[in-house]
Amino acid sequence: MKNRFKILMFLAVLAFAFTACDDDDPANVTAGFTYAPENNIQAGDTVFFTNTSVGAAGYEWTFGDNETSTEANPFHIYTEPGIYDVTLIALNGGVSSTITWQVNVDADLAYIVNAGNWSGDKSTITAYNKYSDEMINQHYYSVNGLDITSNIQFAYNYNGKVYMMGNTADQIFWVDAKTFEQTENGITDQIVAPRNCQAQGDFLYVSCWGGAVYADPTVSYIAKVDLTAGEVVKTIPVHYGPEGLAVVGNKLYAALNYTNQVAVIDLDTDEVSYIDLPEGNIPSYFEKDDQNNLYVILGAAYGDEATQTGIGYINTSADVFETRYDLDGVSSMNYVDVFEFNDDFSKLYILTSGGYGMPGGVSVFDVASKSFESEKIIDGVNGLNGLAYYDNKLFCFFSENVTSNGRVVSYSPDGTPLNEYGAGIAPFMLVKVENR
Repeated sequence: MKNRFKILMFLAVLAFAFTACDDDDPANVTAGFTYAPENNIQAGDTVFFTNTSVGAAGYEWTFGDNETSTEANPFHIYTEPGIYDVTLIALNGGVSSTITWQVNVDADLAYIVNAGNWSGDKSTITAYNKYSDEMINQHYYSVNGLDITSNIQFAYNYNGKVYMMGNTADQIFWVDAKTFEQTENGITDQIVAPRNCQAQGDFLYVSCWGGAVYADPTVSYIAKVDLTAGEVVKTIPVHYGPEGLAVVGNKLYAALNYTNQVAVIDLDTDEVSYIDLPEGNIPSYFEKDDQNNLYVILGAAYGDEATQTGIGYINTSADVFETRYDLDGVSSMNYVDVFEFNDDFSKLYILTSGGYGMPGGVSVFDVASKSFESEKIIDGVNGLNGLAYYDNKLFCFFSENVTSNGRVVSYSPDGTPLNEYGAGIAPFMLVKVENR
């Protein structure tokens, strides 16, 4: 009887050992994983890892940048470009299996728009790599194998695409914000002299002068573009030359460059109302603060309408113009990037005077004290054509004339020169694509 019991116990233990080795047998552990996206990963993108290991009970990940994880299916954000060795160790008991893949993370570029000139030279794009502090000219051509066919008036990053407003020839065209590839034809129907744009949802709103607005202020309008269909679905009459645009909530604000008003378009109904500015105050471009209120450039316009220059403040909750802060030399003759906040919205950098071959400078508005600093941080420089705040630096764009290549100079926030770079003809703005 005792022998039979021992035999039965032996058989039971043997059966248990045999079945226990089925799914969790350490000898069967095989590590494996995939990741997405596989291509065009840029610094700041999230990379998702999918575990395909077999027979594993635990996982050890190293991402190649001193970061680790023990999750089965982790995600990771690479903050700088490089080629990273990602290793997964699949574990079960004392047995492990290891696999390594290389993940290529490209530099997240910013793009400087060179306007060209209206006598024949079209726009070009200069890419800026903040990690290597290098400029790459002719970036659009190097990616697409052909030249831009317009003079770009404004460029705008939205939902993974950079939209460009082209004049002569008039068009809206767009490229992938990561690769800068243009894979679709642009829009030309109902687009006449586009100036600026902003988007909300599936719609892009484009300020169009519509022709000789200085002679007939009624020809200008806002084109409403359905981005899913790739066509203008409506034109909203907005007279007196809508220039800079801003979206706050469900409202589109348009600075009217030939009168002392700001148009306000209800984006639910497309109805237009107006904010009156004091006589002689001609608006051109907006900057939105961290409270979603608007600062507006009050500059010397194309005619003689402006009598006082500076910046104004619009309360967007009440839609009223509250205050003007006087500053000599502010000009809407410069395109687009004429003022910009720093990263924490504490200071507003403002271009004064400047333009082709003319002396100019940069003033600083302190938001807390609501006053201009007593001294310009940059002064007496020729050909200053625009500015941008990026990567904790102030970039200024210079064009000594309208036919030769310009240059870009970076400064520290206090105005100390840092570096100088070559650019195309008439550089005037920088497009950031980090926050896609």
